[in-house]
Amino acid sequence: MNGTLQHKDIELEHTGQYHLALKLDDNGFSFALYNPAVNGSYIYRKETFDLNLHNYLFALENAVYSYPVLLQNFRKTQILVQPEHFTFIPLPFASSRDNEIYFRFCFPESKDEILENNLSRCGSQLLFGIAPDVSDFLRRTFDRPQILHHLTPLCEYFYRKSRLGNNAKMYAHLQKGNLDLLCFNKEGLLLANTFRFRHINDAAYYILNAWQQLEYDQMNDELQLSGDKNLRNEITPLMREYITYVMPTIFPSHLFELGEETHEAPFDLVILPLCEL
Repeated sequence: MNGTLQHKDIELEHTGQYHLALKLDDNGFSFALYNPAVNGSYIYRKETFDLNLHNYLFALENAVYSYPVLLQNFRKTQILVQPEHFTFIPLPFASSRDNEIYFRFCFPESKDEILENNLSRCGSQLLFGIAPDVSDFLRRTFDRPQILHHLTPLCEYFYRKSRLGNNAKMYAHLQKGNLDLLCFNKEGLLLANTFRFRHINDAAYYILNAWQQLEYDQMNDELQLSGDKNLRNEITPLMREYITYVMPTIFPSHLFELGEETHEAPFDLVILPLCEL
C-alpha cells in the first residue's frame, strides 16, 4: 500500500518497498522497518506491555494495533519468536511426516503448533512450538509472515563467521536474563541453545561448562560476545580468567549505512538482512 502512514514519530511512504522485522519476547515486542535500497532508512522501536493487566495475546493484539504502520503490506515480513520448546533435527532425518513425532517425543506435554526453520548452512532443521492463538493472530494480521525461531538467524550468521580461520568458535549472545550460546568447529554446528540466568555468574557458568564439554582449547579457540553492551562488559573479565581469546563480535560495518538506529536494535533483529532466510 502506498501513501503516508503515521504513528507517533513514524512516517513512511511506499511500504511495499520496506522490510518489516519484528521480534516477540515475554513482555512485549520490538520491530524494525527498513528499505534495503535506501541508506538511513532503518527505524527501530520497542513496545512493552503489562501482563498483570491482560493475557499475552490480548496485550500483543492491542500493542500491534496501536501501530497502524505495522498493518500495511511490506516487501518482506519476518517475525522472530523465543519459544521455550525447540529441538534440532539433522536435515537427512527431517520430514513433514516425522517432525511432529520428534517434537512430541521431546515435549509430550506441549500443545503448541509445531513450526520448522531450515538451517541449510548448518545442515539442520529447527523445530519449535508456538501457541496456536498467537500463530493465528500473526498470520491473519501480517502479510505472509515468515515466522522464525530467534536462534535461526544467529545460527546462519555465525556459521559463516565460524568458517574464518582454523580454530573452533563459541558465540555468546547476551540479553537481559537470556544467554544464547552457539558453538562451531570446522565440522559445523555443535551446539545452539538458550539459557535463562539471573546473575552474570550463571551465564559465565553456562559458557565455561559448554567450553569444557565440547573440549575447546583455552589457548587457541575463540569466545565472541554479542548483545547487551553492559552484560558484555560485565562478563568479559570473568571469561578472560579462563580463555585467552575473548572478544566482541564485530558489528557488520555495511549495516551502519542503513541508519544509526541499527545500534539500538537487538543483534538478531539487525542481522536478518544478512542471513538470506
